[in-house]
Amino acid sequence: MQEPNKLNNVRNGLTRRDMIAGIGSTAALAGSVPLLGADATPSLDDIAKMLNVDPKYAGKGMTFDVGAVYPITGAGNVYGTHLSDIPNMAFAHIEAMGGPKFSLVLKDNKSGDPQAGVQAVRDLGFAKVPMMLSSYAADLGAMLTGIKLYKIFSLDGSGGTAIFAGGKPYFWGTIATTPNDALPGMIEFVHKTMPDAVTISFVGWDLGPLNEIVAKDAIKYFKHANMVLGASERSKIGSTDYSESLVKIKASDPDVVLCIVYSQDVGYFMKQYALTGMKAPVIAFTHSEAAAQIAGPAYEGLYFIFDYFDAVRPPNPWSRFFISEFYKKEGDKYAPDYYSANAYEDCFTLWDCVRRVLKKGGNPHDGSQLDAALRDNPVFPSLYGGDDTTVGTISFDLKTHSVKHRPMTVAQYKGGKVVPLAHFDIGGGNFRLVS
Repeated sequence: MQEPNKLNNVRNGLTRRDMIAGIGSTAALAGSVPLLGADATPSLDDIAKMLNVDPKYAGKGMTFDVGAVYPITGAGNVYGTHLSDIPNMAFAHIEAMGGPKFSLVLKDNKSGDPQAGVQAVRDLGFAKVPMMLSSYAADLGAMLTGIKLYKIFSLDGSGGTAIFAGGKPYFWGTIATTPNDALPGMIEFVHKTMPDAVTISFVGWDLGPLNEIVAKDAIKYFKHANMVLGASERSKIGSTDYSESLVKIKASDPDVVLCIVYSQDVGYFMKQYALTGMKAPVIAFTHSEAAAQIAGPAYEGLYFIFDYFDAVRPPNPWSRFFISEFYKKEGDKYAPDYYSANAYEDCFTLWDCVRRVLKKGGNPHDGSQLDAALRDNPVFPSLYGGDDTTVGTISFDLKTHSVKHRPMTVAQYKGGKVVPLAHFDIGGGNFRLVS
């Protein structure tokens, strides 16, 4: 397996015990069930109680196939090969808690190849797989028709719904929509810490006809904040050469540069940005150690704003459990990032929906009944939010199918560490700088 998030604990001055125990808490959503003390790592039995698992409807002895369409090959494979491990870890925990046996049916979307995504969802549909974990916003929208046709209840914990896939049948995004959900908080941060910044330039992934949808929504935020859009550049997914875009960005004389690319692409952009001589701060909407390693010293000072999973400061008891189990499985050289946390959490959301269907006397092998179970009560336990003694929650908007509330973080990469600078909720609510 490749190394998406190699963490040099000596360089960071952190021990494995620091990461597992946590050192404080991040922004909080309302928790659900008090559990243990602030420094204790819960057991599987504790987790089952925290998730209100009723053995009568837990599904013990049942079996389910779960599709997983991940970037196994292509530019994003550094995450896909890693992600396939995490659901299996979650499924082992679920079965040990008296739940069913979930089996992963792994498919490759080739890091944003729409044809690969269409074939993957067709294969899953023909196999009558009722539920799925997806990525790349259901492979840039190409899988959405198949998801609807085969009624595959689908959660996307790495791409969300994006703006273009919101409200699509059976498809739910379990992370904030980037960059759009982060923009209000980003603008608030820029106003507070860079008050003279006016011109915003950016480079983003080339999504073809979908670009206009995403850009139109983003630009309205800039106009409302009296910011001026400078250069607006597009790059191929998986690009390693940003030279032409950087020439145009430099010519626009920006006060802030937005890097709206993902995966390792951020590392290549930053490495080349450092050679331009530009001094404008760069803000990205994702972070990974893989990108940091590619960029090297050029990654220093990068700001990023998204629903960051803080493995150093786990916000709730379930987070502590997940981090502890992650290190047991992967060893100390990997730090769990939000891709890992989301994949793990999504498996429990699937199980929660199975339990809800069983409780109603329904058929949890039917994707439409799983989808209805989410709609009946779109609130689930979460690794995000909460506090030292209570688990967080995730809630969905029934219109957009995206998350309704989500702890968001502004951070900066300084001295090889991620340093949180501010927290807020989607839409910029409850914004506060870290004191």
